[in-house]
Amino acid sequence: MKQNRLYLLLGLAAGILLALLIFAVITMDKTDPTVLKMIEDGELRTGPQAAYPVVFKVEKGERLDIYKHDGKWYYVGNDKKKGWIAGWHTDLDIEPDKLASAEPFKGKTIILDPGHGGSDQGASSRKGTLEKDITLKTALMLRDKLKKEGAKVIMTRDEDQYVKLGDRKAAGDVFISLHSDALTDTAPHGLTVYYNQESQKALADTLHFAINKKTLLSDRGVRQENYQVIRQTKMPAVLLELGYISNPTDERLMNDKIHRQTVTTAIVDGLRNYFIY
Repeated sequence: MKQNRLYLLLGLAAGILLALLIFAVITMDKTDPTVLKMIEDGELRTGPQAAYPVVFKVEKGERLDIYKHDGKWYYVGNDKKKGWIAGWHTDLDIEPDKLASAEPFKGKTIILDPGHGGSDQGASSRKGTLEKDITLKTALMLRDKLKKEGAKVIMTRDEDQYVKLGDRKAAGDVFISLHSDALTDTAPHGLTVYYNQESQKALADTLHFAINKKTLLSDRGVRQENYQVIRQTKMPAVLLELGYISNPTDERLMNDKIHRQTVTTAIVDGLRNYFIY
């Protein structure tokens, strides 16, 4: 009996030891990698989505250190460059994300907010250009393009009327408030994209990149501000300052229909990329 019990204990101990060895091997296999290798040419981006701007090109065979990851995206780099890369371009054996359908605007509701209106004229130029007029012209042009893409568009105003800030909201997928900046100094010029919450930054970055790519506006960057129209909604929202009405060059662009066509096309392009990725 004692001998049988001894065999039983030895068998149990051997089983436990085998289980520990198997667990150690499995755990070792699942250790997060610290280096990856590119299996094809790719692009490093400023954030963990394809909608973010490209900052560096990387080539097949290149090895990069891994600093952190967000889902299937990895923040990688070396002494010369750093950025985010989709894991499926690397040797990490990660399944690619499935792109949205060929109709990225289908089922999407976009809220367009032409700044100011009615008794609130907004900024004005020395030549008499009014911000409320430019924002409405731009918003109506943008509305028509978005509808052609299949989106549902809700306007906070579609004529020269005053709308309280608290009423400039609706239920949708994206909120875009259109404005023109102004200062007493006529020198400042260019595009500024504002967001309020961190969840809105991806939209801000995507639209900023798209508008910069197509238009002649100089770049004043993406900034976080506490503006009510983008603070009072939880949906992705941005406030676009499409130039300075106080700057003669920007004012001429604002009053040029071809320029507004370019700006609105760029916004549509940015939204398309945002919805796809």
